[in-house]
Parts: sequence; structure tokens; C-alpha cells
Amino acid sequence: MPDSRERDRKDHYLPRGFLKGFIDPAIKNLAKPLWHFDLETAEWSRESPGSIGWERGMYDYHPGTNVLEHPDEVFERFEREFPLVREHLLRRNFKGWVKQHKYFLLDYAQMMRARSPLFLQQQTAQNENTRVMTVTSVGPGNQVGVDTTVPYPPPAQFIRNRTITAMREEIKKGADWMDNFHWCLRYTRSVADPFVTGTQPIVVEGRYPNSNDAPVLEEALKDHNTIIWFPLCWQACLVGAVNRFNEGTAEAPPSLISHVRGMFRRPSKGYIISPCKIESF
Repeated sequence: MPDSRERDRKDHYLPRGFLKGFIDPAIKNLAKPLWHFDLETAEWSRESPGSIGWERGMYDYHPGTNVLEHPDEVFERFEREFPLVREHLLRRNFKGWVKQHKYFLLDYAQMMRARSPLFLQQQTAQNENTRVMTVTSVGPGNQVGVDTTVPYPPPAQFIRNRTITAMREEIKKGADWMDNFHWCLRYTRSVADPFVTGTQPIVVEGRYPNSNDAPVLEEALKDHNTIIWFPLCWQACLVGAVNRFNEGTAEAPPSLISHVRGMFRRPSKGYIISPCKIESF
């Protein structure tokens, strides 16, 4: 059916339910309880979960496109269940997360990666670099006629639609390659020394940072230097690596928390979200 969803909405690539996990409980009732650090200006400001992490029409198909499923339908289960899982983990001090929630959390991480601006930018670039020909006729013996002998760049409609479809397909793979990593959870008890999130909520440390190209991902999966950091909230961070961890769940030392914040500080553009103003930035 044609895509009849309202267009040019505020599409949140950082769901509000996810961002609420980075609010200091002591100020949760404030209108703007999140601290926002702009990586270009190095300035702090206060924001609400609904005012950040969105772009207009980010998940819109090209007007008039026939679609079987909207991205909203793919996101819905994750956005509904994640806050409940997070609260369950916090009540249990993260005990039992592997048996009860590991695969949901990895599926959720893939969803967050695939709906991010970085993934969409990389998919768009790949689609722009493809070359196509248009079939003009099919004759006897299934002989195919084409409009040219020299393939040409695809039209904007193809690029846009293929990018959004690739995002949906990536999410539906579930944990996929992430399941080849070993995972642990590190937590903090101090809101004054928190984990943070940002424009790209999952960061990759190693020789192949933040690439979604299949050949590069394949190499990263084998590389013992690759570490994946995914803060679930200010209290906890999932950590993935090729090598097995000695401890599945443990309190993070201040040096590790500072290191993770440094990973989010690396880009020259974008922002960081924190429950408090971090003076070392």
C-alpha cells in the first residue's frame, strides 16, 4: 500500500524512553533534566528527552512508495520493552541479565545502530555508488532489453527507499554478528561519575571504528583489539569483545568509566548526553 504515514515528523533516532535512562533521579521532574554537551562548541546546555536525538522525516520513504511495513512498526516492540527491561535490571542490581535479557539487549543494540544517522549515511553512500540499468522490454525466450549499455547512478527515489529498507532488514537480523562477541556488563553507583550516551549510542574501539561496511565488519569480528561499548543508562554499559571476560558483571572502576566517556568525546561533531555536567570535558 502507499506510504500514508505523516511525513516530516520528528523522527527520534535516540528514543525518549532510552534517553530517560540518562537522567539523574534527583532532578527527573525538571522540564530539562538532561545535560547536553556539543562536541563542536564544547558547550553544555540543559535539554528534555523530546528535544534532542531527532531529525525531520528521517525514516520517510519517498512519497507515493508502496510499503509493506513502516519503520515505526519495527521500532515499536523495542521502544515499548526496553524501559521495562532496564528497570528490571536496576531493581535486581543487574543479576541474571545474561540468562534473562542478553538477547533482547543485543537485538536492541542492533536496532539502535541501524536507526542511527551514521548507519543511514553509510547506507546512502553505498546506494549512491551502485549503478543500474532499466529493463525496457522482455522478448521471446526471455530476452531482456535495457535502456543503455552503460549503467548509471540510481535515481533519488531508489536511493532513499533502499536505504530505509536496508535499515529495516538490518534490525530484523537480530543479534546477528554481535552474538559472535563475548559480552559483559559494567556498572556504576555514582550519578556524579556516570556512563554517557551520544549521537552515535554504540561506539567501536579498535582498528575498524564505527563502520557498517560488510567486509570491514567481518574483519572487525576477528580482531582481538575490537571492543564495543553500549551504555544502557548512566548506571550500566554493555561491553563486547572477541576475547572472553573474566567477570560477566562487575562494578566499573573510575578509569574504565572515564575511558568510555572518552570514546564518546572523540568525534568532532555531534553531542554527548549525561545526567550531570562533567567538568573534565
